[in-house]
Amino acid sequence: AASGMDAQQTRLDVTANNVANVHTAGFKRSSAVQQDVRGGGTRIASTPRDVSQGPLETATNAFDLAIDGPGLFRVRTPEGVRYTRAGVFGLDGSGEVVTPQGHRLEPPVRVPAGAAAFEVAPDGRILAIGPDGAATEAGRISLVRFANDQGLAIEGRNLFGPSPSAGAPQAGFPGAGPFGRLVTGMLEGSNTDLATETIEQIRAHRSFQIQRQTFRAADDMLGTLLDIRK
Repeated sequence: AASGMDAQQTRLDVTANNVANVHTAGFKRSSAVQQDVRGGGTRIASTPRDVSQGPLETATNAFDLAIDGPGLFRVRTPEGVRYTRAGVFGLDGSGEVVTPQGHRLEPPVRVPAGAAAFEVAPDGRILAIGPDGAATEAGRISLVRFANDQGLAIEGRNLFGPSPSAGAPQAGFPGAGPFGRLVTGMLEGSNTDLATETIEQIRAHRSFQIQRQTFRAADDMLGTLLDIRK
């Protein structure tokens, strides 16, 4: 009963995190896989991440990007290169493409200061539009893939870190080969389904209550036995 209560608490924590990130761009939900332990109750064997694509939603930022298909953005953080599906980008004071936290794209892309506007093509090319209307390629966004995306380490802030179980990153340009294309003015939404998570929370909560009642019944029986021995 005690192990069951612990397992259900983990399930509740996982679903609560999914619900909390239902509006987080590029978020990937997790689930708790429960396993019986012979003679020892039950435990959570793993919390696999669902890497399926979330819905594409209209964004307001001109540099917001969604990946329609496989692939991850690379960003440079103080801890090194990290990976994300959240294409929430903007320009810093020097014209570099960065995340809201100031992490720049890897490899770096800079829009010239004299550009009157810019465009991002589906293949990742960033076109700077000059005052005369002429377009110049300012850089190109590349993506990466892994043999096992689920093996990437979850580091918070919607970032994934490298992991031996994920394999080595394979780089390529959007729309080329196995990589998805870029969609400008859109963001990939969370792949969390609120109705599914609500049902899962109810099931975990009910199971927790049953395990708690079993635990209390066993405790009462033990107390009765001790009283008899006295």
